[in-house]
Amino acid sequence: MNRTKLIPWLRGVAASCVAMLVYAVPLGFLMALVLLVAAMEEGGDTMSSFTVPLTQAVVLLSQGVGFHTSSIVVTIVPLLLTFLLVALVRTVFRRMGTDPRGYVAGLVTWLVLDRLLENNLSVALNDSTFLVLCKGALVFTAGFAWAFVHDRSHLEPLRGYLRAHLSAPIRHVIAVGVRLGVLIVAIVLLCGLGTVIAWIVLNHHAVGAAFEAMHVQTGSRILMCVMAAAWLPNLMLWAVSWLFGAGFSIGDLATYTLTEGSAAHLPALPIFRLFPQPVADPTIRLCVTLIPLVVGVVLGLLVLVAKRGFGLRPLQADADDRRDLLFAYAYPVGAFCITSVVVSLLCTLLYALSDGALGTKHLASVGVDVRHATNATARPCALGLFLAWGTMLLLTAIVLAVRALIARRGATESGSEAPRKARSVSSQQETDGDDPTEKKRSGARVADPNHQPKEKQGDDNEPTATTSIGIGLP
Repeated sequence: MNRTKLIPWLRGVAASCVAMLVYAVPLGFLMALVLLVAAMEEGGDTMSSFTVPLTQAVVLLSQGVGFHTSSIVVTIVPLLLTFLLVALVRTVFRRMGTDPRGYVAGLVTWLVLDRLLENNLSVALNDSTFLVLCKGALVFTAGFAWAFVHDRSHLEPLRGYLRAHLSAPIRHVIAVGVRLGVLIVAIVLLCGLGTVIAWIVLNHHAVGAAFEAMHVQTGSRILMCVMAAAWLPNLMLWAVSWLFGAGFSIGDLATYTLTEGSAAHLPALPIFRLFPQPVADPTIRLCVTLIPLVVGVVLGLLVLVAKRGFGLRPLQADADDRRDLLFAYAYPVGAFCITSVVVSLLCTLLYALSDGALGTKHLASVGVDVRHATNATARPCALGLFLAWGTMLLLTAIVLAVRALIARRGATESGSEAPRKARSVSSQQETDGDDPTEKKRSGARVADPNHQPKEKQGDDNEPTATTSIGIGLP
């Protein structure tokens, strides 16, 4: 019995250890390979002694803990590594079970491992031990929560509570609003990925020239590009901000927008050569800034029309049932409000996570202005959703107005035809009354009240009996 109670706790400890090992060991091998290739191609001393401290620093950096040396400051979180770490924790817990006791044991083990990673570092961390443990706890909790949500048995009490306290239409509105918000953010990120790919295609020659100016050999180039891929989600978010008009900056040394591309005294990092030039054509600038509005309109119309959405059909609207028609157009408003909130919150969170620093003075703030970038992304999307709703409402109003006009015209025509038919019937009756033939027929059919049959007249001529003496002559 005691052994059975200990199993969930042991599984939590094992899940944390497995996730950390599976994540840190391949990362350590990559760091060792990078240092080895750099030493071989550059002809310097071996740097294998830096493998373990550098791996520790990168593991903590992927959990949001920045570090610095005498001349280098890095606080930009590699979001791709962070996402992979969260997904790894989620996968391990889905295999070993999502018991809450396992979460507690696993969280304690994870914090112990993070505390061990702080030791023997060759760089100084920007955060205190308390903040390091808090950030590690957030990453671990995100992975466990992701696994916990996918286990339907754990969410059944919550679903029962929602079914008992919320009606089916309200639950549908909430579900549609949240899913639509996540879908919009995913489409926005795809736009950012496409923009980064366009930057690579247009500016890869400049990156190659930067490598040549630094005398970097082929192997080091490849490994540096592989390592730079860890910050690909950051670049995607910066590209989204640039594409939608908010732009981004590299400290106070460079600013990149659709209309501006000033850069002065940037560090000699080849990745900085990927950043775009201003767009000269105003038509192209207008088109790309309208992308979130178009996304909102298209997705809004699809949700309004789709059966799994709200299934609105303007041609089938019934003006007689005004209450159902009112609710049919009120529910999408609630869903779109929820979608707008979800998009705003997710964009704010992602933009904030993508920012960081590469220095203490001119490079103290690298990334986007979170408020401006969120407004440039979320506001047009919300406007597009309500524009789609207004378009659908206008179409329904037009259809109902046309139907009412047709019905009124039909009623008017039927009302004018009724007196016309009455007048034609009365005139027909008058015409029939003036016909002499009809008079003769009617006169022949009328019987004379003083007229009697001939037989009866003959009976009235019989002789009348008289009184006599009654004596006869002989």
